Amino acid sequence: MNFKMWLSKLPFISWCLYSPFTLANDHCDIFSPQCQHQDTLSNFNSELWSKADGWSNGFPFMNRWSEKAISFQKQQMRITLSKTKKNSDGLHYRSGELRSNRFYGYGCFDIEMKPIATSGVVSSFFLFAGPYDRNRTSNGQHNEIDIEFLGNNTNLLQVNFWTNDDDYLNDHATLIYLDFDASLDFHHYRIVWAPDYIQWFVDHKLVHQVFDDDQDPIPSASDSQLKVMTNVWLTSPDISQWAGIFQSEKKHFSAEYKNFSFQPINDCK
Repeated sequence: MNFKMWLSKLPFISWCLYSPFTLANDHCDIFSPQCQHQDTLSNFNSELWSKADGWSNGFPFMNRWSEKAISFQKQQMRITLSKTKKNSDGLHYRSGELRSNRFYGYGCFDIEMKPIATSGVVSSFFLFAGPYDRNRTSNGQHNEIDIEFLGNNTNLLQVNFWTNDDDYLNDHATLIYLDFDASLDFHHYRIVWAPDYIQWFVDHKLVHQVFDDDQDPIPSASDSQLKVMTNVWLTSPDISQWAGIFQSEKKHFSAEYKNFSFQPINDCK
């Protein structure tokens, strides 16, 4: 069986189209991994997204999640890290995490974003599943594919992935040198997740790729489909060698996002 024939038999590959306002056909349910999605992120679409609210992730995150940290204005979404009164868990900052309601299979995941250029702060766009983010077909283990910006140098992009790794032991962090400061303007970023490879693109140019390997596999949709997430978080000083030390006197910082889309793998353009 050739590659295209094999893809056509996967349950999450189809030809239907979703927009934030209409469905392209009556059989395309937005919670089905068979549908394409497009969202300008100019307003909150509760059918597609949820906002993390009222909890913290623990180390190395130094903020709680609050739905109030996510706002929509000027045809874009803004996630704001801000100083607040000390919470019962001892955290002085709140921030936001946007989470897709559905889980996705193989495909192309696109976003335009403008990260925060402040040491100790991470701005991200990523695919994720784990023990607490799983659907009925998931193996319940940690699988993740990342785009991250470390605020101490937004001329760099970090890409990464984990496969069935609840202990976060086998990361594949790679730094990509950009010819621009990503915090100054919107740029286009893409993750392509396929059965045999992962690719990362910046402004439609391939900047990194990895291939599936029996000794070092990439995440598999048969193990777990993945949620789409974006977040901004304050890092612990204990990992300052990675993200830098947060020392700013500013009371709030914002990353901006717009024009999210998903296309199943054999619809990617």
